[in-house]
Parts: sequence; C-alpha cells; structure tokens
Amino acid sequence: MRRPVRAAVALVLALAGLTAAGPVQAADTGCSAWMDTHLSPDRRADLVIAQMTLDDKVGMMHAISDSTHDREIPPIPRLCVPSLLLNNGPAGVGSSGPVQAQTTAMPAPLGLAATFDPSMARAYGVIEGRETRDTGRNLMEGPDINIARTPLNGRTFEAYGEDPYLVGQIADGDIAGIQSQGVIADAKHYLANNQEVNRDTVDEHIDERTLHEIYMPAFEQSAKHAGSVMCSKNKVNGAYACEQQDLLQGVLKNDWGYKGFVVSDFSSCHDTARCAVGGLDLELPNGAHYGDPLKALVQTGQVPAATVDEHVHRILTTMFRFGLFDRTETTTPIDAERDGAVSRAAAEAGTVLLKNSGGVLPLRKDKKVALIGPGAGTAVATGGGSSGVAPIYKVSPLEAFKKRGVKVEYAEGMPPVDLGPQPALPSYAVTAESGAHGWTARYYANTTWSGDPKLTRVDPWIDTDPTGGIPAPGLPPNGWSVRWTGTFTAPVDGDYTFNLTNHAHATLYLDDKSVLDNGGGFPGVTKSVTVHLTAGQPHPIRVDWAKPLSQAMIELSWTPPANTPDVQIDEAVRAAKKADTAVVFVANKDTEAIDRTSLALPGYQDKLVEAVAAANPHTVVVLNTGGPVAMPWAGQVAGVVQAWYPGEEDGNAAADVLLGDTDPSGRLPITFPKSLADTPASTPEQYPGVNGVATYSEGLRVGYRHYDEKNIDPLFAFGHGLSYTSFSYRHLSVHGHGGDVTVGADITNTGHRTGTEVPQLYLGAPGEPPAQLKGFTKIELRPGRTRHVTFHLNPRSFASWDTTSHAWQVTGGTYRVMLGAGSRDIRLRKSIALPAMKG
Repeated sequence: MRRPVRAAVALVLALAGLTAAGPVQAADTGCSAWMDTHLSPDRRADLVIAQMTLDDKVGMMHAISDSTHDREIPPIPRLCVPSLLLNNGPAGVGSSGPVQAQTTAMPAPLGLAATFDPSMARAYGVIEGRETRDTGRNLMEGPDINIARTPLNGRTFEAYGEDPYLVGQIADGDIAGIQSQGVIADAKHYLANNQEVNRDTVDEHIDERTLHEIYMPAFEQSAKHAGSVMCSKNKVNGAYACEQQDLLQGVLKNDWGYKGFVVSDFSSCHDTARCAVGGLDLELPNGAHYGDPLKALVQTGQVPAATVDEHVHRILTTMFRFGLFDRTETTTPIDAERDGAVSRAAAEAGTVLLKNSGGVLPLRKDKKVALIGPGAGTAVATGGGSSGVAPIYKVSPLEAFKKRGVKVEYAEGMPPVDLGPQPALPSYAVTAESGAHGWTARYYANTTWSGDPKLTRVDPWIDTDPTGGIPAPGLPPNGWSVRWTGTFTAPVDGDYTFNLTNHAHATLYLDDKSVLDNGGGFPGVTKSVTVHLTAGQPHPIRVDWAKPLSQAMIELSWTPPANTPDVQIDEAVRAAKKADTAVVFVANKDTEAIDRTSLALPGYQDKLVEAVAAANPHTVVVLNTGGPVAMPWAGQVAGVVQAWYPGEEDGNAAADVLLGDTDPSGRLPITFPKSLADTPASTPEQYPGVNGVATYSEGLRVGYRHYDEKNIDPLFAFGHGLSYTSFSYRHLSVHGHGGDVTVGADITNTGHRTGTEVPQLYLGAPGEPPAQLKGFTKIELRPGRTRHVTFHLNPRSFASWDTTSHAWQVTGGTYRVMLGAGSRDIRLRKSIALPAMKG
C-alpha cells in the first residue's frame, strides 16, 4: 500500500478543524451590537435585521451576475454585512467569479462514492472547503445527492449513486469536510433532479412512500448539518421544486427542522409569490424574481414583510454561524502538491476492479505494456458542465508509466472524446503548415484574431476545454481567440460529415469558404455539414474560435465514409502485438444539460477494444466514464477496471492500481446493466417522460432493488469490486432488543497480499425490496489476518414509510440479515424477529 498518500489524507483530516483567517474588528462602530461574537447567531441576525431597509433585505435574497460579478450577494458596508460568494462544485472548486480559478480537480463524486469510505469523503470535502477559501469564496455548491435513477442521466457522475444509505453516508463526510473550513456546503438538488433532458420543465410524478424511502433520505441526513440546500429546476408532483411549499416549508423546514437557507438552481423560480411563500430563501443567478418584483409584492402586501424577514434571517444566521462576519475573505495560493495527493488517494480508493481473469492484474513492472486509447496519452480528469474544474495540472497514464520506468508501447487508437457525436478529427487526416500531422494553431490575446499571435504551435486535433486555463503565458484567462489552419486530404471518395461542437461562437471553413457557423450554447451545441470529397485531393481547412468568457469548449469531429481505413486501430493492433499486456483506456464525456442516448461508448472504441483483444489475449480495459456503459467485448478481454473521471492525478492513480502499488478497493455505487431494457426506468413514460410527465411507476425498485426483485442479472452488480487478494466471511452474529440490533462477523484475508475489503450489510424486510443496504465498513488486512466487524442498527434501519400515519413504522415480522461483498455476493445470512414499533 502507498503509505505517503494515505498519510497525506490523514494529515488533511488532522488539520481539518483549522481555518486560515481569524476574526476581524468591525470597521463601523454602528455594527458593534451584532459583531459581538459572544451572542448567538440567531440573536446577531435579529439585531442586523432590525436595522435593515427593505432594499437591504431584498438585496440579500438574490445574487448578481454581470461582467465583474458571478454568484455573488453583495455586501452591505453600512451594516458590516459581508459578501456571500458562491462557487460551483461538486468535483472540486469550479466556476467562481467571472474568471475561473485553476484548482485541484478531484475525482468525480461517483468515484468518491465508490470508495465506500466516509472518511475519504471528509478528506475530499476538506480540499473543496479549503480551496473555496483559497479562492476567496465562502459557499461551495455541493454535494450533489440526487439518486441515480437512470444511467443515461448526464449528471450521474456528479452524485453518489443509486442507494440512499450510501449517498447519505458519503454526503455526511463531504459536508463535514467542506464545513470544517468555515465554508457553507450546499446539498443539491432538492428534489428528484434525476434527468437532464427537459430538466427545466419535466414534472416528476413520485408517490409518497418512494419519495421518503428513496429520494429524500440523503437530503434528510444532510439537512442535519449542511448550511444550505439547493432546490432543483424540475417539477415534483405538479409544482416546481423551488416554489413547492409542501417540500420546502413543509418537509424540509418544518418536519426535518432545517435551520439553514434554501438557494435556487439557476433560473428555477417561476412565480415570485409562490417562491417567497413556498420557502425559497435566495435566488440564483440574479434577481429576476427576488429583485424589484419581490419588493413590489411586499409593498403591496402580497408577500408579508415577515416572510422576507424569515428568509433573510436564515441567510444571516448561517453566515454568522460559519464566521463570515468575523473574518475577511482573502485569496491564498493553493498547495497543489498537498491537495493533489488527496485527489490521487481518492482516485485510487474509488477504482473498481470489475474483472481479473487469470490474474492478469496487477501488471509486472519488468514486462512490456501497450497503452492504447484516447485516455492513455491524454488525462481524462473531469466531466462536463458547471461542475467542470480547471485543473492546476494533469497527469496522463502514459506519463505515469514512463516515470516508473515501465517499458511502454503507445498508440492513440482514437482521438479524445468530448461532447460531440464522434471523436475529434484525427491528426493523420490534417497537415499543418510545417508538414507535421495536425493543425497550425495561432493564439491571439484578443477575440478578433488581430495583430500578431502570442503563440503559434501545432495542435494534434481540435478538442479543448480551456475553462479557467490558458494555452500559454501571455494570454488572458478570458478574451482570447485561436485560428486553426491546415490541409485536409480525404482518405477515400465519399461523403464526409464534419461536426462542430462548441460553447462560444465558432466557424469552420473548407476551401476558404464558410461551411459551418455555430453560435454555440451551454455546455456545447453541435452543428454538422456533409460534403462529398475525392480521395487524395487536398483542401484548405480552418476553424476560428474565440473565448470571450469563462465557459468554453470546442471540438471538431468527423464521420468519414464507412470504407475509410482504420489507420489508428491498425497502429493499436501493432502496439498490442509487441507487448506482454495491452491496456486500452476508453472514455466518454457525461455533462450537465445533456443526457446520453445509449449505453454505448462514443466513436469506435468498442471496435478498438475488440481489435486489440484479438491481437493480445492479455488485454485489460480501463473505463474513464461517468457511469455504466455497455461492454459488448467483456467476454473477450482478461480484465476490466472502472476508474470513473479520476481527476488531475488520473495517470498516477491508474499506474498505482494497475501495477499493484495499491489494492483496488473501490466498489460499484451503481449497477451496470447488460442493456437499457433491463433498467428500472425503461419505458418512455418513466423516462424521459410523455407530455412533460415522468412517471416513477417503478416505485421503490430503483437500482439493485429492481434487479433483485425482477431476478435480472446485471453485467456488474451494485457493491461489486474485486481485490488482488481474497477474503472469507465467518461467524455472523445478530443480537438486539427491540429495534436496536448489533450485527457482527469475522473477515479474514485468505490470500497472499495485503488488501482491502468492504463488508456490506443488507436487510430484507417484510413488504420491502429483497435487500437494502443498511451498513458497510472498509478494512485493510495483511495476509492471514482476521478482523471482527460490527454494525449497529436502530429502528429507522428496519422502518418503512407508512402512508396512513405519514411516518416511519417498523412492521412486525421476520427480517433477513445478509452480509457480503456485494449485493449479489452475500456470504452469510441470519434472521431476526421484530415487533411492530415506530421507526
């Protein structure tokens, strides 16, 4: 095991309680009453509100977004009220202000969930919180705790999977870490933001029991600690989530006793009065409803002044509780080495070994390995959308393997994949002015391609997302442009489709004529053009693209004629034949605002894997994906590793696991189905919905609950994950009185290597799905060693939601207690009888 990385995580947790800035004195003596830190946050908020005008109060209830501000609630200097400064999450510090800062790219939250380790989640949260402070902000928009209902959801990678208990435990750790740094965490998106298609309008019809047992528990858990909660864009049972009184004022604030404040997702308030009365405290991204319209409704009595006071009180109380009044926000250089070590440790801990036939892994360092695929030479750090982080650095697997002295054969196999429908136009099809394969790229320090370029170089392809970063010194973070030029030569006669996918405006020229003009859109909009070309004829090709603001991405991809030679696959096959083992890194790019249309890997990656596997029987596939994908080649390869989006330390984490420096200790937080037809929401009525309504007719049967109930074999089950060693389970004990039950067992490492196991406790309850996760732990054992593990259950562990009493109830009867290494790998079973009682 890699002790230095584990030690870095321990150090982060040890220092988690320390914050950088101390209290500051009030600049205005008129503020002295509420600047007294001996008073409670509630009392201090009362004193401020007593001195606020209506304009002051309304100004506290919405953000401003313009050329110099983003996600900011401005200060009120007269009252010593500081700014509330939000930044995006939840995979590290994302967009925060008009210019996005470069920060540590953490592994995708779904990869964090795969660690099955709340202490790792806390270390992850510490980095998020500390770097929020480092960048001068004080609220982190995360974690995302929506349940993975469909694997097609574009934001599945942003959250923690399909099980409410696991989601709640990982969220608890992350929130604790964020808030240990004096930063407000923002649990999102309340409620049922489970698809991106039609997310602004879809009405999710969910029955009461399913809401309380599947979609609400993680929010209920998070509401005990999180300083803020973000309401979602969608409707729930007929009303928009951000203006639904039953959900916000009723369940969240009254039933659960939530004391923090509710912030809207962008543009998610549609009716000022309903939002105000319903329980929304703060509107993003501006005051479209909570600015002048709210002021007018208060002045005419349509929104009570007391309602506004209550919203502002929640915001101010939270700001006092987290010390925002008692410090001055400053920016601090990020400790890239320290924080990168935690990112690496989290990536390793979340890596899941799905298949390992013949012990193909770990690789031997004295043998030659072929590294192949779009993710081998280019790090696949993050997903797309507003969670995107501008990494301080990135390490590719190729770099990491070479640094360790491993003999490597490398073949790209296919260009990188992004938001476009196909991989980027490959470099072999374009010639730069120098005669090299690729594009001549000229970068300008303006958005008009004028004057002398600041940088001229050869880019292998057009596929980039420079949000928050710059191609070279001398360019501003925003307000620059690039012109790519080259000569395109068609390999064969036929029709060629060029796809331009971009956020900011871009234009494609062929033969010096504009053939495609794309105004773009969030996160990227694709426009295509098809032209007939003759083999061997050269064509001048050019792309103009400018980056005026922080959000940015562009990809030029192609769909060539079907008979186009597979040049890069041929190169990959040759590399595979020269090596003892071939490792193919495949990827997709999941993103906010776009759902996938299938489980297939984009481009021709499946064909690439099959060709390499045919050339080398010792082929391992590493998946850098945002969730489950189809694997038509699963039976043809020796090994499969799920690495998610591993963050900036991608290559180092991959090398550590593949070479056996660390045991693959991740477990699947989401079921990998064999086909879409097998998934719980497989009809149009369920997903994406018909006539604007998505009907959750599957009820409680979400994720593994569905596969168990229907006796459907998944490709890889929830909780599955292999180790480089083996473990035995013995001596299950179940003891308790009433609903307080203790479960114990002995776990032994029966192999020859130190390894990590994740015992998982499932309950089978009367009238419930066959098995539900109610406990887990993570242990490391040396060969031959045994550890006794213990799980403590309470009445809520056994309870279900009763729709008659609208409360948790334990049904009297016999409960099955199951302990194993995954939902489909149960090793020990017992039962216990319980009387009926309150849950």
